[in-house]
Amino acid sequence: MLRKLSSAALLVSALAPSAPALAADGAVTTDRVTYTSNDYVGFLGGVALPDTSRGVDNVGSQFRFIYGNQISPHFAIEGNIGAAILETGRGRGSDFYQFGGGIDVVASLYDRREAAFTPYALIGITTIRDDAVPDSRDDASIGGNAGIGFVTKPLLGNLRLRGEGRYVYSTYERDYHDFSVGLGFEIALGRVRQKLTVVPAAAVTKVVEVVKEVPRPFVDTDHDTVSDDLDACPDTPRGLKVDSTGCIIAGQQLELRGVTFEFNEARLRPNAQSVLDVVARGMVGQRSLSVEIAGHTDSKGSDKYNKDLSQRRAEAVREYLIDKGVKGESLKAVGYGESEPKIKPEKTDDDRAINRRVEFRVLGQ
Repeated sequence: MLRKLSSAALLVSALAPSAPALAADGAVTTDRVTYTSNDYVGFLGGVALPDTSRGVDNVGSQFRFIYGNQISPHFAIEGNIGAAILETGRGRGSDFYQFGGGIDVVASLYDRREAAFTPYALIGITTIRDDAVPDSRDDASIGGNAGIGFVTKPLLGNLRLRGEGRYVYSTYERDYHDFSVGLGFEIALGRVRQKLTVVPAAAVTKVVEVVKEVPRPFVDTDHDTVSDDLDACPDTPRGLKVDSTGCIIAGQQLELRGVTFEFNEARLRPNAQSVLDVVARGMVGQRSLSVEIAGHTDSKGSDKYNKDLSQRRAEAVREYLIDKGVKGESLKAVGYGESEPKIKPEKTDDDRAINRRVEFRVLGQ
């Protein structure tokens, strides 16, 4: 009973800030808006502070349009286009114009979708078209920029306040170092409006039932189609099918793309180790899994040599996985040499490269 009362109190307190209205039947209704899209657009206007070597006044004007996608709670990718007018002070159409665009990586201190105030830093590449007087000075260049700024929580609907300062490096004519300061807005795209109804405290049990009907978010960290709260075997390697509990189904075969070796050697390359690190995490999470590591070669060389080389490569993979915490008894290394080619006959170097491979064969759970 205490747990039900606590749940009801939490729900009522969460709704209180939105100033709900009291209906005729005594029920309290409110609209809560949740923004689900990771995309956003922004527009900034402000002042341009050009390099004094350009021969223009200290201050100009500039604007920038931004389209961004938040790929994680603390990182976003942004594309932008913009223009600036750099005042020469000489009149008669002698002002200096700039047009350009670029791509930036943005790192935020907090999640901009949730925090009230989020500082951020950015860095990226940019292209700039300088339109100068005389026209013989017109040119395009590639440069880079970096900056810091802030974005607020939504102040009106899905409208946020955004401000930033940027440093821009340009290779136009000579190396120039320009700055700009901008202030504007950012709009989160996409929204879902949910209308919640809370009955009076006299029917607390009904409130609890409403809360239970709210679906939990689907979280699947290893992308095996089984939610984390039901996944008995986490960190499943990509490409393997699982059962309803998230554990790998026997009888499958998975080619370990990226697992390569030195020429005529059984020593793993660094890129192979990064691939096997992911596989090792998945096997540690599935202790009962039994796997055959199958090594294959192309048709160059004798059958005996290729079989021995493939066996040593398969064993190198097995030893690496054991070092990463996988049980040795669950791993069996078998070298097949050139006996099981994927492409036959081999006509090109690409054909031979495809036949040189390592595969996982799931024997059982």
